[in-house]
Amino acid sequence: MMIYNSFSQKMRYLICLFLLFCGGSYGQQIRLRVLDESTREPIVAAVVSYTEPTYNDKLQHSVADDKGVALLKKHKDGTLYYQIQSLGYKAKKGTLSKQKDVTIYLSQETTALTATTITAKATTPLRPIKETPTVVQVITGKQLVEAGYSNIQQALMQETPGMNIQKVGFGNEISMQGLDARHILFLVDGERMTGEMAGNLDYERFNLHAVERIEVMKGASSTLYGSRAAGAVINIITKKTDKPLSITVGSRHAEMNERNYHNPQPRDFLYMFEKNADKPNLQSWVSAGSKIGKFTTQTDVWFSSQDAYYLYQKEPDRKVYTREANPFLPKDTIVQATFLRPPMGIEGVEHVSASQKLYFETKNFSLQLYGTGFLMNSYDMVKDLYFSQTKDFTGGAKFSYQWKNFLTLHGTFHTDFYERYKRHERRDEHKKVYDSKIMQPRLTLTSQYFKKHDLILGIDYFQDDLTSDRFASHRMLTRGLKEWEFFFQDTYSITPQWQVEAGLRTNYSLQFGLMALPKVAIKYASSEALSYRLNYAKGYRSPSIKELFFNWDHLGMFQIIGNEMLQPEKNHYFSLGAEYAVPNFFISGNAFVNQFYDKIEGVWKIYEFQYNFEYTNLSNQRLLGFDLLTRWKILPALTLNASYSYVNVSKTDGLQVNTTSPHAATAGLEYKWYRDDYDVSAGLTMSMMGKKIFDVQDRITIQEQVPSGGGTRVRPVSKEAYFRCELPAYALFNFNVQQHFLKHYKLNIGINNVFNYVPSTLGSGVTMFNIPATAGRRWFAQIEIDF
Repeated sequence: MMIYNSFSQKMRYLICLFLLFCGGSYGQQIRLRVLDESTREPIVAAVVSYTEPTYNDKLQHSVADDKGVALLKKHKDGTLYYQIQSLGYKAKKGTLSKQKDVTIYLSQETTALTATTITAKATTPLRPIKETPTVVQVITGKQLVEAGYSNIQQALMQETPGMNIQKVGFGNEISMQGLDARHILFLVDGERMTGEMAGNLDYERFNLHAVERIEVMKGASSTLYGSRAAGAVINIITKKTDKPLSITVGSRHAEMNERNYHNPQPRDFLYMFEKNADKPNLQSWVSAGSKIGKFTTQTDVWFSSQDAYYLYQKEPDRKVYTREANPFLPKDTIVQATFLRPPMGIEGVEHVSASQKLYFETKNFSLQLYGTGFLMNSYDMVKDLYFSQTKDFTGGAKFSYQWKNFLTLHGTFHTDFYERYKRHERRDEHKKVYDSKIMQPRLTLTSQYFKKHDLILGIDYFQDDLTSDRFASHRMLTRGLKEWEFFFQDTYSITPQWQVEAGLRTNYSLQFGLMALPKVAIKYASSEALSYRLNYAKGYRSPSIKELFFNWDHLGMFQIIGNEMLQPEKNHYFSLGAEYAVPNFFISGNAFVNQFYDKIEGVWKIYEFQYNFEYTNLSNQRLLGFDLLTRWKILPALTLNASYSYVNVSKTDGLQVNTTSPHAATAGLEYKWYRDDYDVSAGLTMSMMGKKIFDVQDRITIQEQVPSGGGTRVRPVSKEAYFRCELPAYALFNFNVQQHFLKHYKLNIGINNVFNYVPSTLGSGVTMFNIPATAGRRWFAQIEIDF
């Protein structure tokens, strides 16, 4: 035994000398940490390949551990070349010379759902999407800017299957999977916004160049997000720097939609109207951030303007009253107008937004203060010497405190103040149209104390106040709604293959009482590449103040009528999905059924040639459909993205009142070529909307026999009727090329609506809300500098 111990000690000594000698040629060990760019979470098992050409051409490899750390060896005076790869992330190359401790951030692959992470709110535990029962599409802000999109609306319509955003005379109209904007909840960093019109916000408030990523969660999400999340949640996460100093400046110029007036003169009576109608299509932005010790600051400023223009109809209106929708008619009846419909004016806008965020962070405590100011002027094509002005301020504070690594308390106080005015073009006069205020304090506890469980428990108070003269009394009144909400959710990882997510939210308001909203989601992974998801959720949406009480005339075009007898709508959402992912190919499919009860719908009616938009509770409505989303890396530099969405909406009393197209698709082809100080990318994207067929309420005059004396006589009678509206399918193509010089300079040139599609039908009544309000093919150029 003594001989063995002596021999063992000698061998250990010789091995140590050998290792010391071998390692003597390596001057240092580099600790390289690989993190997700969006969430700052470690990327486990990321592969780091590296070499030192000066000393050895041999390619070496290191794999990141559970903390995302990979250890590399290099010579003292050598230069190390590395490449980092991980499934679902873009590969990153670089060099290292004197650094000893380096952190590298990988960005997510475009539309890849397999390895991205979600933070639906700051209080939601982070986890890879492939390990969650809930399907989330993540779109990075960097991806949107590189694609050349001018705003959030264009980006979402091109990147999200089934989403349709139409620009109409007064703003934008959004729909997805057969549901309009009232069922789609927009959040910024997990917080609500106010100031909507028919559920549509001023989407110009979203600064595309301040976006870190966008998370799209389809289906009922009321358990975590409350009322108004019955259809989908779109959460826009804004940027936060992690560098000592980060600055980005940029500008974009696009071709005008239409030149309406040439050389307006100050002496002209309508000078301001003419000048405002032809604003340049121009954007400029600045983003600056700094992280010093425990303090971080982030500032984002964005200016944008766009000219107003007209859309023209090529032929007079033609209405078809089918016997199917109007049983009293002996046959299908066609009414042909004699004159062309007047052109439809699309308003121009000019707006500026500025946001400021301040952070203080320690190991167990963090505090955030934030505020955003927004000012927008909207210039319609009505020569009445007035334009609309919008002012908004959003602000609040957030904190979190972590106790013993398993319990975290989150607190939020959020407010949004929105005001809309009617301003005179020639005099410094303005009249308030309405103002809207929301206040939302929230407390949330998150815990991972119990093994394999992620728990969320919270209480939420929401107050909404609206002051306007658009109520029935036509004088300034304030109406309000208040809601208390309690919620609980548990994500249980039973095994690496099985996860279950269950939750319950209770909503209480004085107006509508108590409502319970359960949710269950199950995810099963049969292999690393293939997984399945099953979801059920109950949704709920209480009527908004405008739906309950509004009664006003919209520019003489139609009357908007509220209904104080409205009841909250409820829905049951079921979905079944599967996804398959390998390094160069990804495909995801999701089928759903969404059954609504007491669904609140705006219905078009006509009384003596006056269109009314009236809110009512439908008995029920069923929506079913499916989504397909795929990504295929055909070559290392060439990638294909595609999506398809189908939805079928049930009829109401034999009529198709929902204006959704059953078919929608998007596609994109992206080419990228990289070099050390130069790279170029080219992208061709397409969004297609299928044919729309729906019924619009109207009145028709027919010849009818009526009793007269002892017999009958024929006389004209006006009856309520429905005409069948058919809008053709269309596709919009965009193309852009972006060049990246010397790591700091970007030049992006492109063409929107490549094939110059312009709608030929403006339509009657509701039709004008369902056409793409594009002026045709337009070019743009964009430059950006970042340090």
